[in-house]
Amino acid sequence: MRSDIWFIFSSLLAVCSLCVSNDLQADTASSNSKTKLKPAEEKPFPWLTGPLLTPSGHVIPKGHWNIEPYEFVQTNHGVYDHRWHTHSIPHNFYIAQTQVPVQYGLGYRMDFTFSPAWSWQHTHGASHWVLNDMNYGFDVQILADKEARWWPAIKLALRGNLPIGKYQHLSSKALGTDAGGSGSWAPAVGITMSHLYWWGGHIFFAARMNWQYTFQTPVHVRGLNVYGGGHHCAGKAYPGQVLVGQFGFELALSQRWALAGDVQYQHINRTRFKGSPGSSHGVPNPVGAPSQDQWSLAPAIEYNWSPYVGIIAGVWFSVAARNSPEFATAVVAVNIYK
Repeated sequence: MRSDIWFIFSSLLAVCSLCVSNDLQADTASSNSKTKLKPAEEKPFPWLTGPLLTPSGHVIPKGHWNIEPYEFVQTNHGVYDHRWHTHSIPHNFYIAQTQVPVQYGLGYRMDFTFSPAWSWQHTHGASHWVLNDMNYGFDVQILADKEARWWPAIKLALRGNLPIGKYQHLSSKALGTDAGGSGSWAPAVGITMSHLYWWGGHIFFAARMNWQYTFQTPVHVRGLNVYGGGHHCAGKAYPGQVLVGQFGFELALSQRWALAGDVQYQHINRTRFKGSPGSSHGVPNPVGAPSQDQWSLAPAIEYNWSPYVGIIAGVWFSVAARNSPEFATAVVAVNIYK
């Protein structure tokens, strides 16, 4: 499977290289990376989109927009057991998801963000288009970084989840492809730090770190649902709280080209259930899940036509996990700053 991952990554690199032939003239007024540009005789500040996963430590300035449509093509091709060992599954589960994160600067060191998403899912002859839950929230700038100073920019994130995706009354014939949400409002709080380091010439290193904790709210469920159960299931699910830690970086090789990468750790507490789980042929259907851990990597390459528009493409895949899917994902995103 590793050879497949690197084949996908190599293909994406080739796609990015085509961007050079359509090179646009650069405008040096401001930057996608939210780093103020300097005159040409000073440091040649890079144009950066940001890595695939880890958010920036800067809020969007008042009256400006940052829009970054993402396309994820994911294959769940195995499962990790409670001892961190992988096992194959009878049929791969495929997900092609589109996300459109939108950020708008409100002023007073704040911005607002929302991220509509939808996906096509397929496994073993069953396929469905589904609407996914929508994340939303506010960011508050706690500390701004300064050139030649050691401290990073620090941002507080307050998040929520609008549970508009289908999560219950699922069809057993759909094999899980008709599920699009969690049913939980999932309030979350996070802290993000980022800083840009100059290593001389056009070489810059941008580092980011993010921690987020999600407080999953209880969900009333009926019938077959994303937490388990069957057609006669009725009760309340208590999804496990979620901790996510991320480290992301960008290494600018020139003003336009950069390498990027993310390391992500995720822990999910045990999901509990109270009520009647229902049964099939006299056998109770399980509802809930044990606690989970997962480590994943996301290397990428990016190209920026100007300070306002850039593209990033890479792969995101699991490397170690417990009670979690084994997955590989091709990712491409276009960053637009207005």
